[in-house]
Amino acid sequence: MSSELPNIEKLRVELPSTLHLKFHARRWRAVNLAGLIAREKFLAALRDREVFARASIVDWGAGVGWPDDRDLSASTLWRMSEEQAPFTYRDFGDWQLRLGLSNQEAADALGLSLRTIKNIRGGIVPVSHAVSIACRAMESDPTILAAHYAPRRPGRPKAT
Repeated sequence: MSSELPNIEKLRVELPSTLHLKFHARRWRAVNLAGLIAREKFLAALRDREVFARASIVDWGAGVGWPDDRDLSASTLWRMSEEQAPFTYRDFGDWQLRLGLSNQEAADALGLSLRTIKNIRGGIVPVSHAVSIACRAMESDPTILAAHYAPRRPGRPKAT
């Protein structure tokens, strides 16, 4: 992903609560705002389909706004679209490689069994929402990973 701030070029509204956004030099992304609208009082007016449908790009692509001065930044919308994107077994393997985690270290950090990690890596079981959220959080904030990381030495422990 590019490190420059996201900038919105095009917008399509899908009722009741989804925006399809074309970000500059990036692909189209869908972001469902139902959860944000339900939880944030300042967005309560967007529960009205007619109000939500009036979304438009504001501040030369810096965000999306509505006629009553409610708006969301392009950065917030990009981040939400990233969080809502599917997290596949391939994404899991890539995550593990980027963070330099063995299967056992990934299992320990996520509170999963080694067998579950191997099944995720093999595409045998899907990556749960909880695991994808944890993986994304550990990658975006290294202190979260450090708090749950248990380094492992390769091989079997020496006999006593």
